[in-house]
Amino acid sequence: MQDEQRRGATPAPPTTATTSPTDAAPGTSQGKGAAGGDAAGARHIIIVGYGLSGRSCAGAIEGREGISMSIIETNAETVARCSKTGLHIILGDARNPEILRRAGIDRASDVAVTVPSDQITLAVVEQARKLNATVKIIARCTFVSGGMEATRRGADDVVIAEQVVATEFGRVMAAVLEP
Repeated sequence: MQDEQRRGATPAPPTTATTSPTDAAPGTSQGKGAAGGDAAGARHIIIVGYGLSGRSCAGAIEGREGISMSIIETNAETVARCSKTGLHIILGDARNPEILRRAGIDRASDVAVTVPSDQITLAVVEQARKLNATVKIIARCTFVSGGMEATRRGADDVVIAEQVVATEFGRVMAAVLEP
């Protein structure tokens, strides 16, 4: 989907350079989400929420060279289950700056806030931006108004559920009308 569709009426914020290098921790797979040390040109991505959207983000990252990731999740059962697979997943609330620090916000190149609550998303966006001025933040919001607020608080890109649903309804209706 195009950037404009995800953002909708959300104005584009100023572009920022990302310079926070990282690397996988010794003995861990970068694809599994190591917390890592420094290496020039490497990326570290934080995913907030490990539901369907968070898992989709992790799947897009897994196996890519030079990228480490940390996941922040509030569900203890999910954290226990996924920790056994070697995934770097932290139990906690990403609105808490200490949890973001444990996930590596100081060296993060990207943060994907995938939780289905606009209130939590907005607070996490604001906190992440305070802790790392250059990190690229992708936020999930329900409505265009939430997306506009996420951008105001520091999100670089916003995935807006109502726009995704509208696009899909249009696509499905067009397909239904085909002879």
